[in-house]
Amino acid sequence: MSGQPKPWDISSKAAVHIAALMDLFRLACQRQKLVLQVERGLAGWTDVRCKEGHEFSLSALDVVSTSRPFGLEPDEPWCKKCSSAEWVAECMAALKIVAMSQGVELTATDEQDESGEGHVVFSARCSEGHSFQTTGRRARGRHGDPVRHLCPDCRRGALLAEGFAKAEEVVRGTRSTITKRYRNAVEIRCRRGHPHTFYTDSPDGRQGIRPNFCGPCAKLVTFQEFSEAAKDLGITVLESQWIAKSRSHRAVCFAGHEFGLVPNKMKRGCPECPRGMYGGAIPPHDVYYVVSGLDATTGKETVKPGISSGVGFNRLRQHAEDGLTVQHLRICGLPLGMARALESFVLRGLDGEGWLSTRGVEYFPAEALQDVLDLVGEWFTDQPGLTIRSVVVDVDELHGVAETAAVREVVDLDVDAAVVFDSGDLTPVAALTR
Repeated sequence: MSGQPKPWDISSKAAVHIAALMDLFRLACQRQKLVLQVERGLAGWTDVRCKEGHEFSLSALDVVSTSRPFGLEPDEPWCKKCSSAEWVAECMAALKIVAMSQGVELTATDEQDESGEGHVVFSARCSEGHSFQTTGRRARGRHGDPVRHLCPDCRRGALLAEGFAKAEEVVRGTRSTITKRYRNAVEIRCRRGHPHTFYTDSPDGRQGIRPNFCGPCAKLVTFQEFSEAAKDLGITVLESQWIAKSRSHRAVCFAGHEFGLVPNKMKRGCPECPRGMYGGAIPPHDVYYVVSGLDATTGKETVKPGISSGVGFNRLRQHAEDGLTVQHLRICGLPLGMARALESFVLRGLDGEGWLSTRGVEYFPAEALQDVLDLVGEWFTDQPGLTIRSVVVDVDELHGVAETAAVREVVDLDVDAAVVFDSGDLTPVAALTR
């Protein structure tokens, strides 16, 4: 018991450190050119007076416990009145520069603003004739940069003009249509006819003016990405629209199993297929087809280009059940990756021609059939490694199949033998081989 320190022993040791801290506090006050008037210890409030004669109080503990007392740098004054005076002087200088550059006339008044920092209120008149009041605080933006427009009316007009210019750019880039204009907004319709309103008089409204503004169209893009990801697993999505990440979408695997595919749980693939099926390899998409008919879902005459595997009969049967019974083209035996590339080329071409899907991303109006066949021919013509040779084909019969819905014949080809395409100009048809 006799070896343990007593409370008064601890106090005597602490007194040495407290005295050292107080010495540091006095040194810091000297650097700030502060005169100590009444000291009240390390934790108490010490009364001081700055070089300008302003009196205020400090806590010595607050000063010595951090490298930036009161959140200030060492060379910044601790006196709030002195600090405010420097800030007011800086703002005044910035205001004069901004006013001169923007042609604003300033007239000082006897008033000060509500901040309590001492900013003088000026009566101002801009080059456009707008009258307003301003202070030095309003000469800078939130990041300290000079404001682009000191006049509130000019600033508001510039922001509106900026918003309208941004809206015009988005409308051109997305091939949308402006239906009505307002003083602070513009109503538009996207290329698929969905209505939307762009507001130009608020930061959030201007931020909403972007190419992906249309929610339904954005869902279509999401669905297309989901469909492409499913194809990487050998799965064809049977749904024609996006439902939700956590909801199942009707799908069929390359083995013909129909199941519900959930977008955020699709890595496993088909739950009915063994994990080691086909040696773990997914059969490539090597069939490209074009079908048309009266779509049972939309009730519209529709053309559907697409891809499949093997001979494609299962997928064509599914389309026939949906009303797309007319088969115009079926190309089998395409090399690895070629069917996907051809499909992407045709879809991009149809989009460039202005065709809009009737459902999903691969169903189009029947009037787009000729453009589909033309794009298929164009793609094969541009492929390196394919050479042209003549074949005997009844051109009238081929065009009859493409144009007459009553005909049930199929341009049924194998790439290993020949690929026939229709250029649409009734010139002799060519065949391409590898």
